[in-house]
Amino acid sequence: MPSAKYYNKNPDLYKKQKKKWAENNKQYIAEYNYYYRNGKYTKQEYKQKYQKSMMITNWKTKKMDTLGYTWDEIYDIYLNTDECFYCGINFKDRKKNLDHSHIDNKIRGILCSSCNKVDVLKNFD
Repeated sequence: MPSAKYYNKNPDLYKKQKKKWAENNKQYIAEYNYYYRNGKYTKQEYKQKYQKSMMITNWKTKKMDTLGYTWDEIYDIYLNTDECFYCGINFKDRKKNLDHSHIDNKIRGILCSSCNKVDVLKNFD
């Protein structure tokens, strides 16, 4: 995804991308407007209620290859994974990330934020 600096130089492209996102996420926007903007939930309550759909939407935008799994199955695996696939550290200490190849977009595993930043699984592509 292009950086903010890129979009600042290309405002028409930014508007086009924003419009495309809005078209693909009409239900999310409608629920957000109804529940959050109308004061039915606080921001934290809204985030907790819709965390699953927000995470799956985020993963889908990266066009990851699910390897035959459904997004709900991947989300359940993500929630039930307690330690990093590479270094074995418990996720109580670090944030977990769904790692994927940037070459073929195949999901590779659940990594801690440190392992994900250094891309330890790049040799498995």
